[in-house]
Amino acid sequence: MLIPLTGLRIINETIESVIRQECTNCEILILRNDIKDLPQGTDVAEKDVFYQDSDYLLREFYIRKKGKGNALNEGLCHARNDLVCILDADCVLQEDALSKAVKHFRNDEVVAVGGRLLVKREDSCQLEAIQSCEYMKTFQISRSIFARLNAQCLISGAFGVFRKSTLLGINGYDIDTVGEDMELVLRLQEKDYQQSKKQIVYDPTAVCYTGVPHSIKRLLHQRDRWQRGLMDCLIKHHNMIANPHYGLLGLVTMCYQFVIELLGPVFWIIYTVLLIDKNMFPFCSLVFAGYALAQIGLTIFAAYIDTEKNMRSLLRWIPKLILITIEEIVLQIPIMVARVVGMLTFHWRRLVW
Repeated sequence: MLIPLTGLRIINETIESVIRQECTNCEILILRNDIKDLPQGTDVAEKDVFYQDSDYLLREFYIRKKGKGNALNEGLCHARNDLVCILDADCVLQEDALSKAVKHFRNDEVVAVGGRLLVKREDSCQLEAIQSCEYMKTFQISRSIFARLNAQCLISGAFGVFRKSTLLGINGYDIDTVGEDMELVLRLQEKDYQQSKKQIVYDPTAVCYTGVPHSIKRLLHQRDRWQRGLMDCLIKHHNMIANPHYGLLGLVTMCYQFVIELLGPVFWIIYTVLLIDKNMFPFCSLVFAGYALAQIGLTIFAAYIDTEKNMRSLLRWIPKLILITIEEIVLQIPIMVARVVGMLTFHWRRLVW
């Protein structure tokens, strides 16, 4: 278990969720990066401690260099087990999440497993509810479709399990990007895993609760960073876009990432410009209505899957789902602005976290 974090903050909730997994031979490596007060000439220091007087041993690493990718690479070099789980420091694993993910590795062709992320409801604010709706659509629809096609380009950096030998075989994480989680999976796919029948699995039953931004400012900063990370990954792996050599990964997933995810803010700018023209207003209104209905439909469909196709349970939630989706559409306006800023400032803010 590799848990990267910056500084010396306490992460008892995360550690306790790992201990509750009751996995045999599980070790927890706390990877604290950006530690400036190490002895001169020391870049990495290790301290083994027992967690709160229990018999559970934690291995804490203090790393001078800053960066999540660098911390994870140190963890890979020191991990003793054949499988490594990457877990963000603000995440909490659901009971049995780790065992559900690990069971897939009984198949020798599986090299990585991603779980489902749910929003950790900490203060029940409306911003959390909107992001919870976003995550539900992303994981219940997009990730599920790409997984069925065996064409995944991303395992969330918040929670994923990998074969250590596979990661070491591609030299670990790229420290020259803020989109290290997507870049890692693209390199796995690019190394002919499509042709060699290797599999990257998504398991929606392996659930992890993750923290989300609680303010608009933090949310916009996050989406700005995500956009720069996406742009960086697509530039580095541009040869995979629409490339039939990579099968459905190149023809479907990478095209989706390029056209919808990367160029989405560009289409939003074009749409905004068209609104200025009074003659285009009826057309723009029709487009907006279609977009809104599509978003509401996707939300309800994702909730239908989420409730295990229980129509009675779903019907009680529909009014609230529609309201949250409308709020999400409104929130997309500042988010699109942040994503545009991320694209425009990419060259001089590429590695800004």
